[in-house]
Parts: sequence; structure tokens; C-alpha cells
Amino acid sequence: MSLAFTLIGQSTVCIDIDGLVFMTDPWWGSFEFLRAVPLPVDPEKIEPIHYMLVSHNHIDHWCDRAIRLAQARDCEVIGSISAVKRAQKKGVKKINALTPGNSVNCNGIMITAVPAFHPFAKDAIGFIIQKGSVTIYFSGDTRYHELLQKALTPYSVTIAMIQVACSTYPIVGKDGMDMEAATRFVDEVKPQIVIPIHYQIKGKYLTKQDLENWSIRAKKIILLNGVKTLIPL
Repeated sequence: MSLAFTLIGQSTVCIDIDGLVFMTDPWWGSFEFLRAVPLPVDPEKIEPIHYMLVSHNHIDHWCDRAIRLAQARDCEVIGSISAVKRAQKKGVKKINALTPGNSVNCNGIMITAVPAFHPFAKDAIGFIIQKGSVTIYFSGDTRYHELLQKALTPYSVTIAMIQVACSTYPIVGKDGMDMEAATRFVDEVKPQIVIPIHYQIKGKYLTKQDLENWSIRAKKIILLNGVKTLIPL
């Protein structure tokens, strides 16, 4: 199997599995003042993109320009109910709204929604991406929760793409995983490889040194913005 990851920024990653390309949580062109690291490439020039996986309908995970690109390219949008409804309203024809436990077959690659726990996005989901013996987990934006661990128990996670930075609010507390919670995730879920995501927003920005200093019980791969990284399996 050929497997490669390219970080575009924040949680936007292109996952190339044997030539089939999935773009996760596409965000660019709006609310750019929030971005702590400039985009390394123009996402609209990336070829090909076959599917867009959208964990929830928030400004740093889903944008109108990505929706227009999906429409123009005839990409299939797979995601949370509100994210998919937004794409449908703007004319995207290929859509698939998932709730936890639902799956869709994408040309031999199985995409399954798993729970996500975001206090401001009740329909947020994560994704399990499976082909053969390889299982990839994409967290999107979620707190770590015992029910998430339970949902992931049936899977032997090869690669976990997990959030490592979040915001903290009065009363509500943290709205996702920080490094401490992500460490607990690694200890309990036991993925073979960890790829950190969701750390390039102002106010929750981590440097490459921060990530290198993060000590976990798994192989850690830090993606460089705009650089295609092949994962040997």
C-alpha cells in the first residue's frame, strides 16, 4: 500500500491512499487572521482531491471556498450533519452525512464515523479510515472521553491523527484535546503511529520544538507544512 500525508494547515491534511486523496477539515480563505502559520500552498491548486472529510461545521474546519471547490471538482463531501447540509445548500451534489457508527465505502476504502465530544458542536464526529490491515483515526476537534475510547476499542489503530491544542473557556473548560489529554489517548488507545494536528491557530499554537519535546508511547511523525510525507508500513 502507498500512503502519504500532506499538512496544509491546522486540521487540513491530504491523505493519499494508493492514489485516492482525502482532504480533511478543509479551511482556507476566510478568518485567515486566526491562522498562526501561513498556508504553504494554494489548496485550490492541489490535484487530485477525491473526497472531503469534514468533522464539524466550524470556521477553522470547513469553509465556503472548499465547498465551491468540491462543487467544481465533483468531490464527495462526507461529514457531520450540519457540515453536509451546508454543502448541499451551496450546490454540492455528492454528499454523505454520517453519525457515529455509520460507514461509507469509498472505492474500497471504508470511512466510518466515530463520536467526537465538542461542547460547541454537538454533531461533531471523527473518522476511521480503513484499507486492508491499515486503520487511520482522524480526531477532528474533540475532548478525550471514555465513550471515545470505547468507540475505538474494536479498532487496532495504525495511525492516529490527533488534536494536541485547544481553547479553555470559563465554566465550559477545554473544548478539545491538549497535549496532556492526547498523551492519555495514546496510552489508552495505543496507536502505532501518532500524527499531531490542530495546533496552528493563534492562541493555541505549538512550535515544532513543542511537538518534538512531546513524549509519548508511540512513534511520532510531525508533518511539515506543504511537504508530502510517505509513511512506510
